[in-house]
Amino acid sequence: METYLTMGQLAELLAISKHQIRYNEEKGLLSPAFIDANGYHKYGIDQVYQLANILLMRSLGVSTAQITKFMTNQDNVWAEQTLKETLQATEEKIQQLVVAKKKIEALLPEIEQKEERYLSLPERNLRKVYSYPLMESMNIAAFFKAFKNTKSNQPMLFESLYYLVCDQQMDVYVEDPLAKDKQLKAGDYVVKRVWVEEEAELLEAVARFKQETNFPSLGVSEVIIKEEAYSSILMNNKLLYELQGFISMKG
Repeated sequence: METYLTMGQLAELLAISKHQIRYNEEKGLLSPAFIDANGYHKYGIDQVYQLANILLMRSLGVSTAQITKFMTNQDNVWAEQTLKETLQATEEKIQQLVVAKKKIEALLPEIEQKEERYLSLPERNLRKVYSYPLMESMNIAAFFKAFKNTKSNQPMLFESLYYLVCDQQMDVYVEDPLAKDKQLKAGDYVVKRVWVEEEAELLEAVARFKQETNFPSLGVSEVIIKEEAYSSILMNNKLLYELQGFISMKG
């Protein structure tokens, strides 16, 4: 009577694939009881329990390196310490997933937004971080240095940048509740989203936006350009901007 299992039988017994058995053998975590004359790997009761332990630890998130140590140092003290470390790592992963979930939830409405709409926006305080001539391209190295000096708590990827044209120069701002460099009024705004590849396209879009909102009854004057850097990761070669115009209704 056959007292050993083939790889296929062991896989069926533990409801896994033969690939998983081979993987654990390649990593040195599991060895067959013997290999027969035909080259088939055979497994006994010891290997069944050994593999069951490996699968249990994997399901708990224990790393391959830690499992390897466990197979050669099977004592309660080491096992307890390993499980505590694994628990801490698991809790950190959970926090990372919670953060990722919040970012996804923030991005989804961006995708669903209409290209043009009317919004009621709160008062916003802005702090100037950089300026450059309107007819020149931004010096990215100088801008990066200026941005670092703002001591922002967020990486630039997650920071909304505001651009305002003033005296033939482009002023760049970030939101800061304590800043007094520029204050955007609370109220109703007409908002248009544009995707651009080059700065010249942005200036053309601003000019069109001014024409489209040039109605005496609306009273839109200053165009606020808001760069949605965070949402721009959805496109490879384009940046997303919001053109905002405060609506001052006139009789």
